[in-house]
Amino acid sequence: MTQFGELEAAIMDAVWSAGRPLRVREVLERLDRDPEPAYNTVHTVTEILYRKSWLSKEKDGRAYKYGATRSREEYVAGLMGEALAVAADRTATLARFVQQMQPGEAEELHRLLGQAVAGEASK
Repeated sequence: MTQFGELEAAIMDAVWSAGRPLRVREVLERLDRDPEPAYNTVHTVTEILYRKSWLSKEKDGRAYKYGATRSREEYVAGLMGEALAVAADRTATLARFVQQMQPGEAEELHRLLGQAVAGEASK
């Protein structure tokens, strides 16, 4: 999994934030970029994201609507997994990551790890 380019990330953010499939024109309206990219540029990058399987494509009259095929959380988790894959010492890397968390996040991580361990024990 590679990190999105700047416009790819903005398009995915627009679709994720909408929570529903969008036409290219709707994506363009949701982009907060200066200067505003051309419609054709947004359409091209949206099609690239579709070919990369990040977006679905459904006919909507004469146009198409594009929806996210994976969540923002799945994307970020994939990036985190990629980062850990290149770490020389995964344990030290995880320790540094946890040290940077807010207290509430660390508590939630602890709870989730407990659920994961309990789930593994019941298998």
